[in-house]
Amino acid sequence: MKISTDIGKLNQRISIQKKTVISDSIGNQTEEWTKVHDCWAAVNTVSGREFWAARQQNEENTVNFKVRYCKKIAEIGTVDYRIIFHNKIYDIISVDNMLFADSLINVKAVMHND
Repeated sequence: MKISTDIGKLNQRISIQKKTVISDSIGNQTEEWTKVHDCWAAVNTVSGREFWAARQQNEENTVNFKVRYCKKIAEIGTVDYRIIFHNKIYDIISVDNMLFADSLINVKAVMHND
């Protein structure tokens, strides 16, 4: 089964980061984000039915990042990972290896609110 590669241009640079918790000598913990992978992505906001579903969950700033499959991307999850795009933080909602074809991965994320 072949997935169409007509997903738009992979012309936006994104960075994927992973959270690590570091403890000091007396047990204080701090979070640190480290870069896991940089890659090119086709970036699209959600639309249509997907937009209205996101809006009902107060996730209007939901974005789809479509990237080429690679092992580093396939291993990311929704916990302890995030995307940096245009100096903004996006929390990952889902990671979809489209049709399990190991060709494209769609990462759905929502802009982080502090």
